[in-house]
Amino acid sequence: MTTQPSKSVVIVVGGPAGTGKTTVSQALGEHFSCPVVEGDELHPQANVDKMSSGIPLTDEDRWGWLTELSQVASSKSVEGSNESKKAVVSCSMLKKVYRDHIKKSAVDGGSSIEFRFVFLYTTFEELLQRVGNRKDHFMKSDMVKSQFDIMEIPEGDELLENGGEAVAVNATGKSPEQINTEVIAALER
Repeated sequence: MTTQPSKSVVIVVGGPAGTGKTTVSQALGEHFSCPVVEGDELHPQANVDKMSSGIPLTDEDRWGWLTELSQVASSKSVEGSNESKKAVVSCSMLKKVYRDHIKKSAVDGGSSIEFRFVFLYTTFEELLQRVGNRKDHFMKSDMVKSQFDIMEIPEGDELLENGGEAVAVNATGKSPEQINTEVIAALER
């Protein structure tokens, strides 16, 4: 009897701007010894220009970007040189339809890839404070409300503990180390 090889895994770290997606992504990349893709770097220039001007992205602005980041991350997870068979990617993935789109857009249609979604969230006030403290980033404080208003925190069947693919982590008042510990523990259960 032959054993079927285990699937590759793409861990998508998301949530509104200022929740710590990049920090958590880097920690996961180190923990799992796998490649990390910074989703913001894959935005087309038109999206960056729009956000830099304080204009929220529409769903239409996001589809191509979400497809690109799914394909880049899923390709990295299945690369022959990637012994961990994992890759981490950060992106806002604010709505369930975005998470579904990411899964459908993976290389080979995702048939050899499992997805895990880590959704970070916090209070609106904390998001404003965190984004306000950033320097040299296209996402400005005035854009936080649009992201906060449309976010759909995974719940019910979407959660890992209920057989789904997502982990929702409330980052309010927590240090990056506390958040990283909580995320890693949830993913390793």
